Amino acid sequence: MTVDCCEEPVAGPAIDDRALRHVWTALGPLTAGGWPICHGLGPQQREATLALLDEVLAGLYLAVDADGRLRWLGKAHRDGGVGARLRDHFRHPERARVYAGVFVVEADPFSPPAAVKAAEGRAADLIGLRGRMGPRTWPVVTQAQWLALVTSRPASRIVPPRLNGDGSGDWSATPA
Repeated sequence: MTVDCCEEPVAGPAIDDRALRHVWTALGPLTAGGWPICHGLGPQQREATLALLDEVLAGLYLAVDADGRLRWLGKAHRDGGVGARLRDHFRHPERARVYAGVFVVEADPFSPPAAVKAAEGRAADLIGLRGRMGPRTWPVVTQAQWLALVTSRPASRIVPPRLNGDGSGDWSATPA
């Protein structure tokens, strides 16, 4: 760990179903995986949780304190995913001490990075975080920009159907 370099993250609102629904909604059609549950970040659970979250390559996460109050809303997109992002946070002693749990809303790992970034800003707006959590900032996007980004799909994911020729729609016997 490094020397204490910054202040403890300011506590935000308590995370409840409403806040989780806003984060889920912010990702829109990019959402993957199930409804977020709280994963423990206490000393006994931290390594197991981080190992589990190494598998989540993209998404939004909400780090909470022992009272369930939001301490950080962030995003991850590849490069080690959510587990790596949390390890970055734990390099700050005050965050390592305060973070007790994390909720993760997983995104499709093929999501455009700009869309995940826009979803982070949209989630902050839906929860009403701007100006409430000290100097923390989130991306600023209009509703139209957010919608255009989260509903766009990368070209590599759009493929024309390859039918058998008999109209069944079965791809299994179709030559590549």
